[in-house]
Amino acid sequence: MALTPSAQVGAEHRTKETWRTAFTLLSKRQAARFVWLSAARSVVGFCDLALAFAMYVLFLLVQGHAPARTFFSEPPITLLDVALFASALVVLRATVDIASSRLAFAYVQSLHNDFILRLTTGFCEMDWHRLTARNRSELIGRTLNATREAADFYHRCIELVSSSVIVTAMIAAFFYQSALAALGFICILAAFYCAHRLIIRKRVQEAAQRRETALTALHRVVADAFRSGKEIRAYRNLPFFQGRIQRLADNFATGNRSAVLLPQMARSLAEQGTILLLLAVILAAQLFYGDTSRLLSLLAFYFVLSRRLLPLVSQISLIAGQMESSYENVRTVEFELKECRRHRMSPLPALLPDPGFVLQIKDVNFSFDQRTPLLHGVNLVVRPGETVVLHGPSGEGKTSLLNLIAGVASPDSGAVRVNRSMIAYVPQEVPLLDDTIRNNLLFGLSMKNDTELQNALAAARLEEFVALLPSGLETMVGDDGALLSGGERQRIGLARAILRGSQLLLLDEATSAIDEQNERQVLTNLSAMGAAVILVTHRRQARLLAHRVYRIQDRALVDESSSIAQADLRPVRQSVTSRRCRQRTRLGARDR
Repeated sequence: MALTPSAQVGAEHRTKETWRTAFTLLSKRQAARFVWLSAARSVVGFCDLALAFAMYVLFLLVQGHAPARTFFSEPPITLLDVALFASALVVLRATVDIASSRLAFAYVQSLHNDFILRLTTGFCEMDWHRLTARNRSELIGRTLNATREAADFYHRCIELVSSSVIVTAMIAAFFYQSALAALGFICILAAFYCAHRLIIRKRVQEAAQRRETALTALHRVVADAFRSGKEIRAYRNLPFFQGRIQRLADNFATGNRSAVLLPQMARSLAEQGTILLLLAVILAAQLFYGDTSRLLSLLAFYFVLSRRLLPLVSQISLIAGQMESSYENVRTVEFELKECRRHRMSPLPALLPDPGFVLQIKDVNFSFDQRTPLLHGVNLVVRPGETVVLHGPSGEGKTSLLNLIAGVASPDSGAVRVNRSMIAYVPQEVPLLDDTIRNNLLFGLSMKNDTELQNALAAARLEEFVALLPSGLETMVGDDGALLSGGERQRIGLARAILRGSQLLLLDEATSAIDEQNERQVLTNLSAMGAAVILVTHRRQARLLAHRVYRIQDRALVDESSSIAQADLRPVRQSVTSRRCRQRTRLGARDR
């Protein structure tokens, strides 16, 4: 079977593209290690080749024949010399095989770790709005699973390169002994190569794409099912999720079966074809040489070579198919890294506020993707110890303003002057580690003692709760704080922010799950600590403790401090007046 010109050009182009993409992901040092490991693995095959010649010579000497002097110098070698040489080759081969295999596995593991870190860093540095548009379970799957398969691709490449070098050397040895045997072997390899390129490769690629697509979707659905556990129990709709999972699992199984079995089938065919070739070589040697003493030496030579050659041919076949499957993950990792670089958030300028201020916002405009205006001409200054409340309808830009201050997003124009190293941000849904309360409070900090932790808990009104727990600070909080109530999660987030000693606290509905009494005490504690607070809230009670109150309306900040204060104090004054009137009435009745 021969390749047509167009098919041959297409196959060569795909091969070049595969190697180009694969080496794009590697640093110069990683590429050098790849070449070195491929060479080290090839040494194992050359040891086998040398051992085959040694066995050939050994059998010649056993039968009383002297080897050709073109390969061996004077004095003539003895049977003991060849036996010792063969023994040394066996030891050398085993040593190189074990050492190079360990180094290859260590190399693949280091690649996997590197890919994980690069993707994690890339996603974390990606533009915030791009990142939030992505499915979290998909990002996790690609960061962990796709990187593992991509790293395995390079292990297979090392084995493929070394196996190809060894097979080429062994074919040359076949030519030395029998040109007819070598030509027959080359014909079988050429036929297999054509069949693989024209039939097997395309099917494996399609199966791998189906498998990866189904696996990505399956990750999403399973994650949705776990997140919706409470609603599933309330709505009694578990069969809905079971049906989706079953359908996607079937799609994954179909693609995975083809991606795994096709290379196995190719390996089996190559293995059996090579065995038939070896039998043909033996028959040809018998017919050509006739004498059994010469045939015995040739059989020893071919036996040693075939012991290594047969597994190599089947291994090349299997690896070639597996590479087609794992290459899809290499492309996935390359694509994600390109997307991370393309949408990487630009470093924000380090603009510090003037003395006497912790925040200065001047003429800030902000929009999503330069298309949807959200904030326009925003100006705001905050002094140390001030509490500023932001309120307004959902979607008006309150969270976006906090994101601009925290450096999560960058403004289209204008300036945000703030020392971001002294900012703490507490969102409404506080992300908690599946770890202890202590580690959730530290959240990366290292040098904090128990007294500082307890002070932060006391300021967040959580000290008594933690003290009553059997394990105290060592209590596990569960997956994203599943073992805690919403208010307890928020107060851990507040204590985490307080522990950092920041000058400015950004609280985005961070007290929404806390009762009003505890909310009032927490805000009072924050004010007493001297930290400036910007609080997004819908509660009117919190506005009484604010120095200034702003409403986001028509994309701008509207100062409502004076009107809010009067409106909020009027019910309080009326309540006090009514209480005093009732007291006077009771006193007058008692006097009478």
